[in-house]
Amino acid sequence: MAYNRQGDAQMFSDSCDIDIMGLNERDIDTDEDSQHRKICSPVCPVGRGGDDSDATDDGSSPITHLHKLASKNERYARRSQLQRYKLTRDIPVTWTAPPRVLCVTRRHLRKGKYVDFLGEYHLDLIQENGGAAIILPRTALTAPALAEYLPMDGLLVVEGNDISDEILSKYGCCVPRRLDGEDAMKWASDAEFDVSKDELEFALMRLALDAGCPILSLCRGSQMLNVLRGGTLIGDIETEVPDALVHLKDASDPSYDSHRHPIRVLPDTPLASWFEKSLVDTDELRVNSYHHQAVQTLGKGLKPMAYAPDGVLEGFYDSRYNPSKGRFVIGLQFHPERMMGDYPGCKIVYEDFLTACKNFKNSA
Repeated sequence: MAYNRQGDAQMFSDSCDIDIMGLNERDIDTDEDSQHRKICSPVCPVGRGGDDSDATDDGSSPITHLHKLASKNERYARRSQLQRYKLTRDIPVTWTAPPRVLCVTRRHLRKGKYVDFLGEYHLDLIQENGGAAIILPRTALTAPALAEYLPMDGLLVVEGNDISDEILSKYGCCVPRRLDGEDAMKWASDAEFDVSKDELEFALMRLALDAGCPILSLCRGSQMLNVLRGGTLIGDIETEVPDALVHLKDASDPSYDSHRHPIRVLPDTPLASWFEKSLVDTDELRVNSYHHQAVQTLGKGLKPMAYAPDGVLEGFYDSRYNPSKGRFVIGLQFHPERMMGDYPGCKIVYEDFLTACKNFKNSA
């Protein structure tokens, strides 16, 4: 499925004239008598009788005075509206469409029914940096209708369950060893598969990669990105990595911030640039950790940015990274959106991403 920005979806107009409230100069009648006639066109005439022949008002009656006052106030109000919106025939109001960043919801069982949701931090950061968050429902019918949600100027793929064996096999990735028995119960909430979400996000990521569209992938999203680039996954860090750190303290803990571990940031990488102020006397950051799987071998064209002390990869990027030209393909195993109060670099991650989205959009 090829993604053609011009062909698969009708593009938003980058600049369009807006006639706010339907007002323009010709709507203003500056002739006081004309305005007076419009307002005073009587259902019941202003004279003492009920027909026009009885209307003997000489313009000095209180009713006529109120009509004139209303006419004057109406003109001032309409002129004020024009001034406020600065809308004239010669000076149109223009609006530039923001870059559209697509995100897929996650499904969760709540009070006996399934609810689709997406973390508010992601949405806030997209909007704060000038983007429009386009939320796609996680349903079986969304993937076949992807063209209805295009154009796509950026893709954000975030947390979720383990990637299903079915999808890994479909995209040519070796299926990692799966846990069984009591070990499987330890990470039961993450080890459950969501094939519909997998199908949708893999389809979106393929479109984005084919088009060169900016991608920010976090946690599970980074694992998906690696798989699509031909990389492989560690099925369970605790049982497969010698002297492994604790990367997932308690799967039942709903907070992403309850457990942290250090990572070593490689120099001359986007991650080192974003966190420059925090890496003056060290090459380490302490990041949140909520995963039992990880990247094993990196996919084609991807370069490492950070490692945990046990050797688990915690961040990578596409070697053609250049946000000023709309090139941004990033994978982070941790959640910068939940560490805004710890490091200023966390916000820069999203600033850089949206810069790339804007430049990608403008290059079309």
